[in-house]
Amino acid sequence: MELIPQIPHLQSLLLLIFAASLYLVTGAIYHLYFSPIARFPGPKVAALTFWYEFYYDVICRGRYTWKIEELHRKYGPVIRINPQELHVVDPAFYDTVYAGPSRRTAKWEYSARMFGTSLAAVGTTSHELHRLRRSALNSFFSKRSISKLEPTIQHVVDHACTLVERTASTGCAVNLRNFFAAFSADVVGEVAFGSTYGFLDRPNFDPGWQRLMMDLSRGTHLMKQFPWAYAILNSIPESLVSLLHPLTKRLFDIRHDIRLKIEQTKASLRHTLDNPGPEHSDDEVDHPTVLHSLLASPTLPAAELLTPRLEDESFTLLGAGTITTAHTLTTILYYVLSNPAIKSQLESELAELSSAAPNKPLRLDLKHLEQTQYLSAVISEGLRLSFGVSHRLPRISPETALQYQGTIDGKDYKYIIPPGVPVSMTQMFIHLDPSIYTSPHAFEPERWLTDLRDDEDAKVGLRRMKHYLVPFSKGTRMCAGMHLAYAELYLMLGALFAPGGVGRRMELFETGDGDVKCAHDFFNPSPRLDSKGVRIVLAREKAN
Repeated sequence: MELIPQIPHLQSLLLLIFAASLYLVTGAIYHLYFSPIARFPGPKVAALTFWYEFYYDVICRGRYTWKIEELHRKYGPVIRINPQELHVVDPAFYDTVYAGPSRRTAKWEYSARMFGTSLAAVGTTSHELHRLRRSALNSFFSKRSISKLEPTIQHVVDHACTLVERTASTGCAVNLRNFFAAFSADVVGEVAFGSTYGFLDRPNFDPGWQRLMMDLSRGTHLMKQFPWAYAILNSIPESLVSLLHPLTKRLFDIRHDIRLKIEQTKASLRHTLDNPGPEHSDDEVDHPTVLHSLLASPTLPAAELLTPRLEDESFTLLGAGTITTAHTLTTILYYVLSNPAIKSQLESELAELSSAAPNKPLRLDLKHLEQTQYLSAVISEGLRLSFGVSHRLPRISPETALQYQGTIDGKDYKYIIPPGVPVSMTQMFIHLDPSIYTSPHAFEPERWLTDLRDDEDAKVGLRRMKHYLVPFSKGTRMCAGMHLAYAELYLMLGALFAPGGVGRRMELFETGDGDVKCAHDFFNPSPRLDSKGVRIVLAREKAN
């Protein structure tokens, strides 16, 4: 009886165990019975702990998305997937979750912190602060502004096509994943900072850059679960981190360079203000850049123009603009090159467009390319099967309850989702929904050409397909770079498959469906982990 009092350390340990047990039990009771979303269906273990999500996304390496799909088949269209979040699979609810400016929409901190860029618009949780930050970006990335940058983008396209032809002409297989990542990053570098990082000019199109971006993407699941890991990483000397993960040195070098470009742009703008007139600073570029647009924004207060914030914003643009566009181009090239009929029809349309153009230009401009039917259909189908991002995108309605009502497989469902509850949907599920897209896993550009027929049902179906094509998401937080991405897609594909384009000679090399189909959700889509990428070689030119 006197044993425990004589061992104070054991007594303290027992007290600690009791307190921890009480905390866990009361937490479990709250999550299961008193949480605002306690009545929503889903596995009890997911309602109790984030470790359920951790298991599928960290241990199983980006597989929770497919588990969520399985849970919907069991529990219905609205399910609870962790202690705080609901997921909806019904496409009809998409416009409600991703609302326009008529309703305040916040971002859930749990998901926003996965990027470690809380100072960038994409990592901003507050509706008001996000609106302020996005307004400064929206004007630069508008369709009108991007059209003015067409010569700049076209210059990178031409350089990329020259280099890929030169590289492949040596007989080497070219990894399109690396090539398009280098291309997209150089476009963003030119547009954002006024100069590229020369990814295209490095050997094999700098495979380390694409690998670094995907490594960062893979890390988002872990960082979402343990956000304090960013603080630990930031406290470790850069030299040590670079030693442990050599590719990270590239990350540090680029962020250092971004900071330098920010300071140079600030100095250039100060010089212009202090010295009005025809003279210009040596640091000025011949086209507007994102940095110039942000620093000259009349709406951003001084606190929003500090270098750390602009660094976060700039690096986010570079990273986001690399992987998504590159993945879409890689997906399109794979399906075009693996289907001779699609390739032939695309080449024929571009040849006809080129021959009909005034003075028969060597390249087609963006305005004419956007008016194409088959190329536009190929791009729409490529965006559908590349998804934009593969991860769900949670949103919060801080003040307004969301009402769901739908019928799935003959069963009626009705829910009222309380204000403040994170609700997410997954673009991949919508793009592969057979009720919207017949044979959803097949690459069929013809599905987008039904408006050429008189069949009214087909036209209604086309309008529905267009409505649910959401690779850039929707609402106030949709992708800011949508028009830039479209410009890259049109100009690059136009250059590759127009008469004389190197894409006409490309052939797939030891590549299959598994090298392009999404098998892992690392926020960005990833093929099977042992994939060597979508690779091409050039066919020999026929002798006359």
